[in-house]
Amino acid sequence: MNTLPTLSAIAWLHLEALQFRSLPLVTYLTDPLSQEGAVIPFLISLVLSLKYLRRIQDQQIILGFLLFAVTMGLFTQYWGITGLHLFTGGLMIWPVLVFLLGDRLPWPMTYPLAFVGTLIPDLYGAGMMNHWTGRWFFGVGGAGFQDGLFLVPLETVIAAALLHQLGKYLRKRGYFDRRAISPEQSGFNGINQRSNPTGERP
Repeated sequence: MNTLPTLSAIAWLHLEALQFRSLPLVTYLTDPLSQEGAVIPFLISLVLSLKYLRRIQDQQIILGFLLFAVTMGLFTQYWGITGLHLFTGGLMIWPVLVFLLGDRLPWPMTYPLAFVGTLIPDLYGAGMMNHWTGRWFFGVGGAGFQDGLFLVPLETVIAAALLHQLGKYLRKRGYFDRRAISPEQSGFNGINQRSNPTGERP
């Protein structure tokens, strides 16, 4: 006697599951190409941010460069026959900052910084193209492992790791180290050069 209600409940659950899986966001997140191009980089960025974000010593400077990279991507993007194109300034900004700042900017943080700097212009371009209606975000990360959303952070963190080692080597040899510059090397020896051009002590 309980067979009919049980079958009805199973059928209802099955219909609800199908309806849930048909939601645009769920369809996007379960698509293999979207997982490769957007979901995996997002998870990597989240893990690295939780681990290294507090180690950034110049957070205001980094935030300023992040806004600059995002703005650059927003104003340089255009649509072509192969999809959305944008200038990813973070690919140059973050490795150079790691090279100059050293451990003040942990080089693994360049991955999430490059990801965010690419994701926001990508979302904006997709939304404007589809007038922010329907499944406007389906093109974001849609090229999988060949998508810029996957490649740009990866290329950025590789370049940052290499430049970090180069900067570390140069700092050991006295470059970029203000403490290693003596007053004589800096040209200032405590004598007012304007009042005494010869540099001799009175």
